This record gives sequence, structure tokens and C-alpha cells, in this order.
Amino acid sequence: MGDDDDLVKVRVMDEFDDLESELAANEEEIRVDSSDVRTEASEIAIRAIRQGAEIGGELPVVRKIAIMLIMAGSLLGLLFGVLLISADPSDLLSNPTGIVDGDAVVAGLLVNEITEDGSGGEYLEGIEVQLLDEQGNLITRAFTDQNGRFMFDEQPRQTRIVEVRTDGNITEQRILIPGEVTQITITMRAGSGTNNVDLRMDSTLQDSVDVGTAVAVFTVLTAAIGFGAAMEALRGNSYRRTQWLCGIALFSRGGVFIGPGLILAGMALNRIARRQFEDWTDREE
Repeated sequence: MGDDDDLVKVRVMDEFDDLESELAANEEEIRVDSSDVRTEASEIAIRAIRQGAEIGGELPVVRKIAIMLIMAGSLLGLLFGVLLISADPSDLLSNPTGIVDGDAVVAGLLVNEITEDGSGGEYLEGIEVQLLDEQGNLITRAFTDQNGRFMFDEQPRQTRIVEVRTDGNITEQRILIPGEVTQITITMRAGSGTNNVDLRMDSTLQDSVDVGTAVAVFTVLTAAIGFGAAMEALRGNSYRRTQWLCGIALFSRGGVFIGPGLILAGMALNRIARRQFEDWTDREE
């Protein structure tokens, strides 16, 4: 390669150059039309952009922002799901009234039954009213006043039984939790036996706790799918799979609507950058 005769000269010519005159002047040069070079370079650049590559190997800005938004929305969903799971429902179940401290009052009114002839309905004064625990043990007793009223102060919020026994009448029992019922009315009727009425409120707290736990687990799972969607967007293999995973991640509900809003924004940016995914590029080709 020391001799100049062994060198091959290459010149890039513009499409408007006079090719024939140049060839006549120097036949040893190889000339390439610059328009062909520009066309080939443009095709390579477009192909690189569609495949998600830039000079330096970094992700395109639009897809990078989309990934960050999807991850942020999924992270919110994950945090909210973990908080729901970590909540201790035993406190709620042990205190369904929602009152942490303080005792309640058990109060009521005792009246006589109204008979068919219209008599009765009087307030019963001086009648003994007993307060029992859940096992039927006597806690305390009170007597009705002239207006037939009775009251038990400072009772804990535990199951209590109010019992009234009088000669010739049916024994009346009311099962309740102090604080749930503010006032009870007991009507004494002629007869024998025991009339037991449960005034405790039906609680659906256990069902609510079970549903809440299921929702929390579902939230965590959909948030995890959101992270999978972000990784799929990072790889850039499948646009459709990425959007489907993002759609499932919307159910993570992080911050009620904040997390889904971030994921939706990421999906919109993915839509703009869809040509950077391999499956979309292959379909166009």
C-alpha cells in the first residue's frame, strides 16, 4: 500500500454534479451518489427510533416518562393494598360500637298490657327490675319510679339481660348491649313462661372485614401487574401486552383515582410511542 497507484479513491457526489465530466477527468475514482447515502441513512435512523434506540442507547423520552408514570401509579396501589392488609380488624370486631372508652346507661319503661276492654296501659311503679350478665348471674337491681321508669348507670358495653318477674305475668327478658339501645319499653302481660327478646344489633363487621381483606389482596396483585406492565414497556417487545397489563393495573386504585390517573397517562404516552414497540413495527412492515 505504499504506492499511490494501489489506492482506490472514493468521492461522494451530489445528485446534481456533472457525473460524465467527472468520470472523464479521472477514471480511477469510484463515485457514489450522495442522495443514495442520505436515503439509506434515513432508513437506518427511522428503524432505530422504531426499535426504541437513540444515539447513546438510551430510551426515548416519551416511553421513559410513560414507564415512570405506570410505576408511580402501581406503587401507590401497592402501598394502599399493604396498608389495608396490615390493618388489625380485631380492634373493630371487639368494639363494634366504635366507642373506645366510657360506660353506657341501660334505661327503660315498664307498662301494663292494654286489654280488649281498653283497660291497662298504666305505668308500673315499684316493680323490681334485675340486670343480669350473659350467663344469667345477677349484677344489680332497680325499682321503677312513679312513671314506670328504671335505669342502670355505668354499665360496660358487654351483653346484659334485663329481667322483670311479677306474679301472674309472663317473665320478660331483654338481651342487649348497653349503648346500642337508648330506651327500652317492656309491657307486662298476663300469663306464664318467659318472653325472651334479643335487642342486640346484627353485626356484619366480620363480613366487611373479609371483603376488605379480599379487596386489599386484589389491590396488591393488580399493583404487581402494573410493575409487570412497566417492565414490558421497558423491553418494548409488545405494545398490546403492555396496554393490557396497564388496563388490569388500573384496578389497583392507589389513592382512589390518583394512581389510576397516573397509569392512564402512561398508557396515553405508550399510545404516542407505539411505533417504538417491536410488534407494531413488524405489523407495519
